[in-house]
Amino acid sequence: MLGGALMLGAVSGVAASAVTQGVSADKLDITGIKLGMTEAEVTRAIKAFDPNAQLVNKRMAHYPYSDGVTGFQTSAFLDELEFRAGDSRFRIWFASPPTEPRVYAIHRYSRGNKTPPTRQQFVTALTTKYGPAQTHYLPNTGTTVVQWTEQEKPVCAVSTNARIAVDGGNETLLPPRAVEVLEGMGRSQHPNLRRTMGTSVDVARCGTVLRYTWGGPANDPEFPISEFYVWLVDQGGMIAKDRQSARWVQQLRTEAVRKRQGQGVTPKL
Repeated sequence: MLGGALMLGAVSGVAASAVTQGVSADKLDITGIKLGMTEAEVTRAIKAFDPNAQLVNKRMAHYPYSDGVTGFQTSAFLDELEFRAGDSRFRIWFASPPTEPRVYAIHRYSRGNKTPPTRQQFVTALTTKYGPAQTHYLPNTGTTVVQWTEQEKPVCAVSTNARIAVDGGNETLLPPRAVEVLEGMGRSQHPNLRRTMGTSVDVARCGTVLRYTWGGPANDPEFPISEFYVWLVDQGGMIAKDRQSARWVQQLRTEAVRKRQGQGVTPKL
């Protein structure tokens, strides 16, 4: 991960069903918010979802670097937007320079719905919108994980625990920590990545993933779903863009060092 950006269940207990061959990433969205959107497009999409939605936080960031003597920093860039809309909170992350600031990760957390859908209604709505999914129930936490992955791309939304293929954690999904986690798993040739990538483990090859999670019993169709989490993340794009940003900052650092060296004056001894 590019350092220094400053902010202005048990295996036997996982039941899988409805395994798919993957979906087209450009067909995935969360309430109309899609990967690759600009800030203006995100704002329009969330206002279309809820005209009363409010922007509650706009986080800017910059990268520091040094010529060995003097410290510098890049211009500030858009890092994250946070909205509140009804019973939901949205967080949307944008790619850092030198690439254009476009969405690479979206998270929605919804709770407190006074008229919650039943589990059956919720699952039907999901499969109607996105198609068949990979479904896992984690009995140790009472969590259902429903996941769609990008066709013809390795699956990287896996557990960091080598003994468990899939869990309800967000370690590989939550920016910016997910970059460090995935890069570390790649360097160590993590078994859960080797399972999906084979012997050529490079996390920049990871696909896009859409994940819904919620709590409750596994097979009660009438259970009310009043709280759920959603992630839509271009994991491979997130890695590739972070590597590109790292190269860009290193170039700035190299240029600053060269300039400082060119201005050096021979001391009087």
